[in-house]
Amino acid sequence: MPTQEGSWLAANQILMSEPLTVTRDILTSLVNAVQLENPVAVTLTMKKRAGARAADDIVASENLRLFRVRLETRVLGRAAKRHGKRLRMVCVIEMSADHRLHYHCIFERPYHCSFERFRAIIRDQWPKTDFGYHEVDVQDRSDSGWTDYLIKPRQKRSLLDSIDWTNCQP
Repeated sequence: MPTQEGSWLAANQILMSEPLTVTRDILTSLVNAVQLENPVAVTLTMKKRAGARAADDIVASENLRLFRVRLETRVLGRAAKRHGKRLRMVCVIEMSADHRLHYHCIFERPYHCSFERFRAIIRDQWPKTDFGYHEVDVQDRSDSGWTDYLIKPRQKRSLLDSIDWTNCQP
């Protein structure tokens, strides 16, 4: 009879031995389970360095959190602070061939905010963060093709670790 620790180890080995396609399918179903009413596809590129600090996954997550707070303040106003209102989002981090970190995200745009205004706020606020680079892409109405692109295994060290769970707001 296996111990509890042995059971966890066996379960962990099964998860690690599952093919990449099964992991992709699970993550795709998780992303699709987040019902976003008005999804916007966003790519946010990061600077490699800011002062003496180099960009890594932890710095990237902190930078995205600060951006998220700035964005929510601009879009949701006082409700963001007073009532804890949040924009729903899913964020995935990748590293390009030239070793530049970037995020692919799905943000839910509130209906009271036009797409043009939402895009302008994103393009204005991202470069104001320490690691925000000037390359920002915002597309209205993300679809299943964007979800597939988020979950692609290319440019990721680990598919599961690429999702920025700290900044995802379901």
